[in-house]
Amino acid sequence: MAQTTQEIKVIAKLGTPLIFSHTAIIAMSATDTIMAAQVSTDALAGLAIGASIWSALSVMILGMCGATATIAAQFHGGKRLSRIGFQVHQTAWIGFFTAVLISVILALSAVWLRWVQPEGTLTTIAIDYLQVLTLGCFGYTLAAVLRGTCEAIGDTGLAMLTNGVLFLLNLIFDYLLVFGKFGFPELGPVGCAWASVLSYWIIAIVLTIFLAKQKKYQRLNLFNRIWKPKWHVMKKHLAICVPLALGTGSEVFFFSSIALFVVPFGTLPVASHQIVINFSSLVYMIPLGFSVALCIRCASLRGSNQNVHARFSAFTGVKLATAIAFATALLTVALRDFVAEIYTPDVDVQQLVSQLLLLCALYQIADAVQVGSWGGLRGFGDTKVPMVMQLISYWVIGFPCGYALAHGLEWGIFGFWTGIIVGLCCAAVLLNFRLRKLTRQYKPQAAS
Repeated sequence: MAQTTQEIKVIAKLGTPLIFSHTAIIAMSATDTIMAAQVSTDALAGLAIGASIWSALSVMILGMCGATATIAAQFHGGKRLSRIGFQVHQTAWIGFFTAVLISVILALSAVWLRWVQPEGTLTTIAIDYLQVLTLGCFGYTLAAVLRGTCEAIGDTGLAMLTNGVLFLLNLIFDYLLVFGKFGFPELGPVGCAWASVLSYWIIAIVLTIFLAKQKKYQRLNLFNRIWKPKWHVMKKHLAICVPLALGTGSEVFFFSSIALFVVPFGTLPVASHQIVINFSSLVYMIPLGFSVALCIRCASLRGSNQNVHARFSAFTGVKLATAIAFATALLTVALRDFVAEIYTPDVDVQQLVSQLLLLCALYQIADAVQVGSWGGLRGFGDTKVPMVMQLISYWVIGFPCGYALAHGLEWGIFGFWTGIIVGLCCAAVLLNFRLRKLTRQYKPQAAS
């Protein structure tokens, strides 16, 4: 019991700043959603389409930069600090090439989004939103790499501060550009995209300058030279980050793509879906913060050859995240009407949001189990099998189930949200089983 309590304290100390850090990022989306809702329901629905696409693409960037957390944490745990800079630069090159690809996809959104969705006001808003974000891809990527380096060496407080400032910048720019305050142009929902672009670049530049002057980071050899891309090293990174990006992206796109598929049901379901997805993303930051903490903790313990302790830490973290999920689920049910009123003044949207939040509460426990198990698996360097499990859970089981219920049984948006629950439950069972099987060799032997 004492060991469990001590491990919970370590995980909480590492994970709490990460929770606030990730919450600040999602709070940017919450700010965008609330301000767009004040413009009009159409503005909110158009933003919902664009934001859902950017959410999936931005997570792909984070996933492709995600090798830093595992590899740098192992070097940090093994006290090999001078070699971290070279590894971070290899991740940065991967992130750069990914940002180029994402920028092209966003720039061409006027072509492929009109092919996916018929011409209309919502589509036009979404296209304008996505094309502006093209300008922010590289700033977003640079900030992600540097922030990931901070997290990998346990400096989660700095990562939290960085994202907190990012949120405040985005809030200010949102207010100025969406509503045209203090002489700034009134851009409506597209102003949210400009706010994000400005915020990404300011944070990327300031964080680069700040880390370059810190002695702790100078020891990592991050800025004393530019390390050229080395294919034999990048292959090891890609073996981690490609499955990570595809696995994480499959989950996020599973959620965000529903905004596109509910468009035929009308503006009301699209707007309501955006609000509930945004709120659920805020709640999700709690288990996600512990998940990243578990990845860093387990990788660091493995770097110092403490595999048995790493297994114990992984399962302690999963139990902690699940226990907290029970509490957040109850709060979601109790406060669902209040949450709806915060986001929008539209009574019809409020009513549908309140109903969807009941389904949101239902899946939070399964979500905590799956993301906690996924964090432990990342810490043990296992990403390929979890990727396959995630793809199967969300796209082979969850999405077809949701689509069949939405159209076959005419449940509409409630059918898609039921599919989300089914997909997350499958992922929770499969990923937790994988974690148990992978770490079975490190299970302490019972005393004879």
